[in-house]
Amino acid sequence: MAAPSKEQIVADYWNSNTSEDFFGITYWLANPLVNRRFNQGLVEFSQFPHWIEYSLSFLDQANCQRILGIGCGSGDLELRLGQLNAAQLVEGIDLSDKRIQIANESAQQQGLAKRVKFRVQNAESMTMERDQYDAIYFNSSLHHMADLDAILSRCAQALKPSGFLFVNEYIGPNRFAFSEHEQALMQSVFNLIPQQYRVSHDKNDRGLIRNKVGIPNPEEVARVDPSEAICSAEIDQAIRKRFNIIKFNSTVGALLQFLLNGIAGNFRASDPASMTVLEMLFEIEEKLMDAGSLKPHFAFYVAQPKD
Repeated sequence: MAAPSKEQIVADYWNSNTSEDFFGITYWLANPLVNRRFNQGLVEFSQFPHWIEYSLSFLDQANCQRILGIGCGSGDLELRLGQLNAAQLVEGIDLSDKRIQIANESAQQQGLAKRVKFRVQNAESMTMERDQYDAIYFNSSLHHMADLDAILSRCAQALKPSGFLFVNEYIGPNRFAFSEHEQALMQSVFNLIPQQYRVSHDKNDRGLIRNKVGIPNPEEVARVDPSEAICSAEIDQAIRKRFNIIKFNSTVGALLQFLLNGIAGNFRASDPASMTVLEMLFEIEEKLMDAGSLKPHFAFYVAQPKD
């Protein structure tokens, strides 16, 4: 029997993880304050509660005809765009047939099926007509693409001259192969967290006090999902090659992504002391990035195709 293709391994992985909250409380963004801080970093402006709403401020919604979401998963972003009447037609594509099924069922349940449509499609091999879309979105999906230049080139052609590319992404080290400096920073900051806030919620060590940050092994990352962060460190350069950058915002996560993974549920609004510790973690990360000691691992781009 032939070995499964990389595409099939990736599809199988995401088909087995169809719940939008499959990270549960263990995932760092599951914490409401972390999520809010992340979006504040993306948006910067209080009048926009979320980066999706902020992105629409660049579009002429009255004349916006087609929007494409690449790597849409279960369609949360595209459905939100449909709720906001962002365009006459919002399309979402993803490699996982089960997640596309969930997305289409959600569109039906929300009465959006006529203007929000989902289909199974490999973004890395698809063709797109020229000047087809008013906007294209990558929401934590571009870091799963191996040939960045090819897909961004097709996106540049598929966008209308006045169209926009919106990218909300992990742009850190490939396969999470963090440098010794980054790993040392993570562990040093982790050591500042009081024990009661280092109790794990992860199924593998639930209830135990963690003494070190769980940093992934790049080889294991590639084994589980061959597409995970495959060329993430090259995303910034690849976007700038094909697009003019209208807006770039770095966001939180360079330290917190794995530092808080599995323990984020310990920081609750009902516990003021935990909120103080969490704010300390935010500030340390931001100050290290401001000082240049830590490069951003997450960023939001608003861009337009180069002439």
